[in-house]
Amino acid sequence: MKIHKLKGQYLICKGEKYVEKKFRTALSVLIIGKFGKGPFDESQIREILTMSIDYYIKEFNSICHKETSVRFYQDIFTFHEDVTEFVYKHNDEKLSGEIDWTYIAGYRRILKFILETGCDVKMINGETKNNDYLKRVTPKIDELLFLGEMILTCVGLYAEQSMIEDLAEIKFDENDEYTFSRRHHYEFIFKDIAQELNGQFTKTVVDDSDLAGFEDLKKAIEECFNIKYDEVRTLVATIHEQLKPQGGQIVGVGLPTLPFNLNHFCKVPIETAEQFFRGLTLDKNNKMTLLNLACKPYNLNRYIYKPIIVWNIDGQDYAHFGKNAWSETFIQLSSNAIPWGKAPIEWLENKCFKKYVHSKEDAHDKWLDDEVEKRLNNSKLFYDRNVKKINHDNTFFNIDVQGLGEIDFIIISPKTKTVFIADCKHLVARYDTVNQKNDFNVFSKGSKSTKSYNETISGKVKWFEENKEKLNKHFNKKYPSSNIDISDYKIEGIFIVNTPTLYMYNSKYRIYTVEQIEDVLNGKFIDKTFMILEDTGEHEKIINIKYPYFKKPKYVEYDPFEDDE
Repeated sequence: MKIHKLKGQYLICKGEKYVEKKFRTALSVLIIGKFGKGPFDESQIREILTMSIDYYIKEFNSICHKETSVRFYQDIFTFHEDVTEFVYKHNDEKLSGEIDWTYIAGYRRILKFILETGCDVKMINGETKNNDYLKRVTPKIDELLFLGEMILTCVGLYAEQSMIEDLAEIKFDENDEYTFSRRHHYEFIFKDIAQELNGQFTKTVVDDSDLAGFEDLKKAIEECFNIKYDEVRTLVATIHEQLKPQGGQIVGVGLPTLPFNLNHFCKVPIETAEQFFRGLTLDKNNKMTLLNLACKPYNLNRYIYKPIIVWNIDGQDYAHFGKNAWSETFIQLSSNAIPWGKAPIEWLENKCFKKYVHSKEDAHDKWLDDEVEKRLNNSKLFYDRNVKKINHDNTFFNIDVQGLGEIDFIIISPKTKTVFIADCKHLVARYDTVNQKNDFNVFSKGSKSTKSYNETISGKVKWFEENKEKLNKHFNKKYPSSNIDISDYKIEGIFIVNTPTLYMYNSKYRIYTVEQIEDVLNGKFIDKTFMILEDTGEHEKIINIKYPYFKKPKYVEYDPFEDDE
């Protein structure tokens, strides 16, 4: 295990590769024994990935469950506190080399996997941190970092395989050890997307209040629970400082300590204090399985949303917390949970706070719509917003009915001779393909109770294609001096989103970020095209890649030595 020191103070672990062979060899034997060496079809690949995920999770859990020294989990906790502070203080800086932002994203999740699995462990105190300890735990950390990386790789490939045709490839090398990869040109496209987005999907339009709604959240906590956030933060910091000589960055206290102190020093009723802290506590009863942690990163029952983690040490339960994980939770709740109607279930039992969450949920779409409207006005385009009725021949036709529905924007684009039927979708910022599969599902599949976004906008486009004359009259009434004529315009359905999502590179109806929309409407947006040459030995294959980028390609083969004559 290598320890990298970033900015002269933040310690980041990088696992050694020697541990790979042990696990790769064992899993390869299992795969070959059940499926052979391939080639594999898509159904078999899904089965192999499922088997691999189960194998890696079993091995990961086994290591953690056998490791009972609280010292080990305290060290993992400290590593997590370091990398969390680094991310929030330096996330706008470029990283290269072994420790880049892609590595840090996976590393943070793996550390959380270890900490959360620790909730199931009966820990023992008393091990001294010396050379014997370091020799004992270093190989375990190397193994856990590798196993965690492979869990994330496999669930990622499984998610991609379900979204993209013929994506995953599984082969065996000369030692009969597996290799996982992406087929065709897909690896190239993923790298290009990562480079375009600086390695992460970070550009978003969010709540325009301070710190993406953080100040609003603090006010709501005070109004609904009669708890001043800053007093809680001071209380946590004070306890942390008093116990720092014993625990360093990690502080462990008895479960009643936090609500008791909030009641004693801040005069918050004990029942309210307990309810507040229960919403922030993760223990063996509400934690998710490792499989769900990897596959359902949007669920709130995880450490990123519950910074008080309960471990059993010498037969007693203790609540552990660190200042950086605490801060991260409130930033995440205010920016990536509450605007979508999500909050700790214990907090939602408070009617006042539940009302606050619903108000933020109702308002969050408006933030994106307002930003779109600002850009339409900048471009001086004719448009209508939140359209429920079409005004024609002195009558109003209601389109806000089943099968159609309200339209966020109808936009006339003279440069492209297109009328855009645009729906705005305020997406949760997602940083991996497992998360982004949720976007894929709502756009392309829907659910048992709701139509997919694609199906909904398809009905709208069809209606306006059949009623273009009514739409023309509607705009001439809205802009009476404009003399609008859209008779030879095409009707196109699009989605406008606040943050990039993988499906936008392969969607049935085009998806654009709010940053792109002005170029689209003014005819300046140009999709990238690529030409890739693959050498197979006997022939070279040329792939022409254009939007949509994730389609199984048709290859053009030629022999460079073939005589043209």
